[in-house]
Amino acid sequence: MKIAKVEALVSKPPRSFVFAKVTTTDGLVGYGEAASDGASDVHKQSIEVIGKTVIGLDPFEIGRAYHIMDNAFFGWNPEATMRAVGAIDEALYDIKGRALKTPVYNLLGGRFRDKIKLYCHIVLRPGEKVTPDSVAEGARRQLKFGFRAIKFDPFTAVARQELGEKESGFVSIPQGSSFPRELTSKSIELVKAVREAVGGGVDIMLDIHGRFDIESAIRIGRLLEPYDLLFYEEPIPPTNDELLAYVRQRVNIPICVGERRYTLESFRRLFAMNATDIIMPDHSRSGGITWVKKVSEMAQTYFIPVAPHVVFSSPLNAVISAHTMSSIPNFLIHESMGPQRLELYKSIIKPHVLPEDGYLKVPDGPGFGVEVNEESLEAEFDESLVGL
Repeated sequence: MKIAKVEALVSKPPRSFVFAKVTTTDGLVGYGEAASDGASDVHKQSIEVIGKTVIGLDPFEIGRAYHIMDNAFFGWNPEATMRAVGAIDEALYDIKGRALKTPVYNLLGGRFRDKIKLYCHIVLRPGEKVTPDSVAEGARRQLKFGFRAIKFDPFTAVARQELGEKESGFVSIPQGSSFPRELTSKSIELVKAVREAVGGGVDIMLDIHGRFDIESAIRIGRLLEPYDLLFYEEPIPPTNDELLAYVRQRVNIPICVGERRYTLESFRRLFAMNATDIIMPDHSRSGGITWVKKVSEMAQTYFIPVAPHVVFSSPLNAVISAHTMSSIPNFLIHESMGPQRLELYKSIIKPHVLPEDGYLKVPDGPGFGVEVNEESLEAEFDESLVGL
C-alpha cells in the first residue's frame, strides 16, 4: 500500500475550514486539518505542493513522511508549511488506524483517559452590549451546557465597544500596546462579574491576544490576581521568551502561550527560559500529531501541563487533538468552539461529536473514529454569535 493522492478540501466561508485528504493505492482515505485563519487559499496550496513529496511512500511510515515534508522546502514560512505538514501527518495517522482497525490513540501508546475536559468561550447575542451583567449572563449560559471552565478577553471586548473597533479587526489595541488606564477598570469589572456569577468551582481563563506591553501586563496582571484565574494567556506578544519570563516572575497567575509557535526549538527555548507555566499547541496550526506529541513530551520533562488551542478550526481538529491528549499524562484542559458553534458546524464531520457535561468523549472507532462529510463543505453557515 502506497500514498496515491493528496488533496486539499475547503469549506465555504465564514470559517473556510481547510482539510487534507490522503488516499492510498488500496483505497483507504484519511483526513487532517490545517487552520485557515482567513488564508484558506494559502494553506490549500501548501497542502497540494507539500503533498507531492509523499506520493508513493508507505503511509505507515509516518515519521519518515513527516521528516521529508518538514525538510522539503528550505526558506518557507513555517507558519504556512507546518499547517500543511500537520494536516497530512494527521491524515496518515487516520489511515494507519483505519488499516489496523484501531483508534489513533492506540498508535500513540494508548489512553490515560477516555474523555477530555473542555472549556468554552463566553458568547453574547448579536447586538448585545458588553456590560458586567451581559457578560455574567453569557457565562451562566455556558454553564447550563455542563461546562465548568470558561475563557474570554474582557480587554478587547471593552476596547471594541469604547473605541469603536470593528469586530473583525485588532486595530484599536495592537500587539504590545499600553492598555488605556481608563479602560482597565471597566475590563476588570467584567472579570469580577463573571467570577461572582459562576462561583469558585468554575475555572476562568483570560486571553489577552498579546495586546499588552510589559507595564500593562504586570500592572493589570496584579489587578487580576484576586480572581483565581487558571491562566493568563499571551499577556504580551508571545515570541520574546526573555520578556515572557520577566512578566511571569512578577505576576502571580499562571502564564499560558503556544498557539503561535511552529517549531520544536521555539518550545525548547520557552521551557529553558522558564517563560511559561502552561502550553497550548494547536494541531492544525503546527505539525499535527507527530509535532504536538513531541512538544507535549518535552513539556512533561519540565512538569508543564498542556492545554491545546483549537478555536479557528472545525470539529475534526478537536477530535484529532482529543486522541493525542488522551495519550499523554500532562494534559490539563482543552479549548472548545463552545456548544453554539459546535452545534452549528456539527455536520462537518460524521458521525457528529458533541460535548457532554463539559467533556468530549474520545471516539473509539478505527482511525479518528470520524470522517469529513464532504457534502457539508458546500453548506453556508450563518455565524452571528459574538465571541469574547
